Amino acid sequence: MRKMKIRIIFIWAALLLLVSSCKDDEPKTLTLHTPQQVDNVITLNWEQANISGFQYYMVMRSSDQQHYDVINDIATPTSDAFRKEITSFDDRTYPLGIDTLYYKIMAVGNETLSSKNVCYPIENPVKFLKEQVRDMYYVKESNKFSVLLYDNPSYQIKLKTFDLKTGQFSSNEATIDLSSSGCWYFWGEYNGKTEFYNYDSDWTMYVYNASTLQQVASLQTPIYVWYDPSISNNKGIVYIYSGYYLYLISRTTGTLTQYQPTSYFDANRLYYNSKDNKLYVVDYYSSHIRTFNLDNSGNVTGEETYTIGNDYSSQLLYIENSSLFIVSTNSGVKILDMNTKTLYNTDLTQIPNLALLNNNVLYVSSNGNSIYQLSVGDFKLIKTIPVRVTPLKFMTDNEYLYFFGQYDYNNFIIDKIKL
Repeated sequence: MRKMKIRIIFIWAALLLLVSSCKDDEPKTLTLHTPQQVDNVITLNWEQANISGFQYYMVMRSSDQQHYDVINDIATPTSDAFRKEITSFDDRTYPLGIDTLYYKIMAVGNETLSSKNVCYPIENPVKFLKEQVRDMYYVKESNKFSVLLYDNPSYQIKLKTFDLKTGQFSSNEATIDLSSSGCWYFWGEYNGKTEFYNYDSDWTMYVYNASTLQQVASLQTPIYVWYDPSISNNKGIVYIYSGYYLYLISRTTGTLTQYQPTSYFDANRLYYNSKDNKLYVVDYYSSHIRTFNLDNSGNVTGEETYTIGNDYSSQLLYIENSSLFIVSTNSGVKILDMNTKTLYNTDLTQIPNLALLNNNVLYVSSNGNSIYQLSVGDFKLIKTIPVRVTPLKFMTDNEYLYFFGQYDYNNFIIDKIKL
């Protein structure tokens, strides 16, 4: 081992001389092919070293062409680095927020062979949001993100837009009142435009265009609603489920009407199924889901209550804009189709914290390490994608799956994978 340590010190000294830019005239003694990226893994492949007394390969990575780190295991004699025939390496730990990486391979033996530097532009670099972000929403008509964040100097809540291409926030902003527990918010759509709704402590719902951040309406609510579940049907009606009533506020006229369900039903979540024009009212602490059928004007035409059953284990997750719920049962994680009242088995081993349905593929996140793809036809696992950022929220533009996550206390991240 003493001889090994001496040789490693020699190699590090040699690296100071070998590091240079990716120029075509750099001497090449070991062939490193162009890296290939699949999702969040960058794979390196190189030609087997023709070297006497081969000991190991060193895989090195840099983000500035000046300081290189060894990223494979050269400390364990049984690792793949010591096997001459293994000429590939998966880089799963490359740094976040970097657009370009530089790789080099060295073969160590009685002599030292080195590849030239290979410059590799990362296919899907993440974007950092160095602000105290509270929530965000993808605005499809502007291909930007609507972001709710804390303004550090004034400690106020601001609504801004974030451009993924430039990595910059908008200069304009809107001040949002969330100063008390009776104030709340949500995003919705009206006439093809994404809107932000802020229920203020003055019993008024202020509506902002999420792209321009201009206030476009104010809806008076003659009742006080205490952070009750609410949603927009994207056609001009805001629904609030409070106590014994379902309240309907017209986005166009500002009028409020109320619908009284057939029986009392406590609820902490309200969802709108845009495809089937239905509302789902859910109490996460019971096994009941109430469905409100709507007409084209958004008025309630009927209702029904469905009981999941005794096998239900008090955990379920709604899949946005669909009739599907992910349900945790004593016999496994299942998919509940509210249209057919059918429970389907899945390959999931635990209830996910996020789910998104896009083009007959279900994307779910169950932990901080992976995103799972399931086919909608039989809900079988298609693919597991390793992730660098624990997803907190899913969004999609049909080209990429974006996921919003937290990097540390001060930094939030928008990461993405190609669909």
